[in-house]
Amino acid sequence: MVKIEKIGVSSAAKIYGLTLGVLGFVLGIFYAIFLSAFSGLLGGSSMNLGAMGLIMPIVFPIMYGIIGFVVGALGAVIYNFVASKIGGLEIQLSKDDEIPL
Repeated sequence: MVKIEKIGVSSAAKIYGLTLGVLGFVLGIFYAIFLSAFSGLLGGSSMNLGAMGLIMPIVFPIMYGIIGFVVGALGAVIYNFVASKIGGLEIQLSKDDEIPL
């Protein structure tokens, strides 16, 4: 067994921020399609809804990325604190590419 005793705060924050940024882009695309389709169905008075749909793929990745960075950093800090008190997370690793003798 191997223990993960400490997680790098900036590393976890960057990974989590980028991961949620990509998720925000995908969700932004879906919102853009959804809002643009409904703005067309509602008629000319809903042009703001269509414009809002077009900026979602820009706003969502930025918003999700910032939130992911903060939550990733906080999660790493909390994990490091808890792991220092009760021990780290135990994982079992195996080497599949070794040739048995």
